[in-house]
Amino acid sequence: MKTGRFVALLLIAGLLSGCSAVRFAYNNADTALRWMADGYLDFEPPQADDFSARLGNFHSWHRRRELPRYSALLVSASNKLADGLTQEELDWALDNVNIRLRAMAEQAAPEMAVVFGKLDPEQIEHMEKKFVETNADFFKEHVKGGETEQRKRRMKRNLELFQDVYGNLSDAQERQLRELSDKLPLLYELRAHDRVRRQKEIAALIRENRSSAEFAPKLAHWLANWEEGRAPEYQRLTVLHRRQYMQMLLDLDKGMTAAQRANAVKRLRKYAEDFRVLAEEGKSASPGS
Repeated sequence: MKTGRFVALLLIAGLLSGCSAVRFAYNNADTALRWMADGYLDFEPPQADDFSARLGNFHSWHRRRELPRYSALLVSASNKLADGLTQEELDWALDNVNIRLRAMAEQAAPEMAVVFGKLDPEQIEHMEKKFVETNADFFKEHVKGGETEQRKRRMKRNLELFQDVYGNLSDAQERQLRELSDKLPLLYELRAHDRVRRQKEIAALIRENRSSAEFAPKLAHWLANWEEGRAPEYQRLTVLHRRQYMQMLLDLDKGMTAAQRANAVKRLRKYAEDFRVLAEEGKSASPGS
């Protein structure tokens, strides 16, 4: 993974891990993050305590400030979905996801700059070795088997996603999904190379800014501008993939039945309610905050 963004991305992953598990995943996200951070950075006990305190502050901020926004956005998204998707609505959704990710990056960067700034050379080397291990896992999971296997795995993930949101698909809908999914460009190998590039960037950034006051804004920029510095072909195909994937969503959404659409609206509103409850729990735990 792109370790400099692990706080933001793991929290999102925890939030979206499954309808019935949203609250459990979110309430335990800080524990998972502590475990993962230690695996990458091999903290000494004082460093682990410092990281835990900073992560706790970030998690509290995220619960109070971001979850109400997630809830409101999902209510709006469910209303937009109720009468069918449009290109403008998909653009709106993507813009809002990026805004929220950048907000987390800006909030996390000052705290992470302090954590990274206290790493010794051996810990940075440990992080780089961990990168090599996880890159090998990424390659096995996503790149192995060539294009045919990659398309099969991607189709399986797309099918699971659509079924999770809309419910079971008909045979005709599944065939349409397969046809559209197969036309999408494959990005896995290029993404694997981009992972390595980003990992080298964060390692260099840490080494070059051991005690610099400029470290936090540099880190915030690196976290928030994840497309910056990509190889031209990867960037070109990423833009193409995004455009074609959105068109696939629009094409498939047109053929959804009233029952499937109602299921999708219900699912989004369930997420919105989960986020609202989680935010309220944060208020109860932090009176006067």
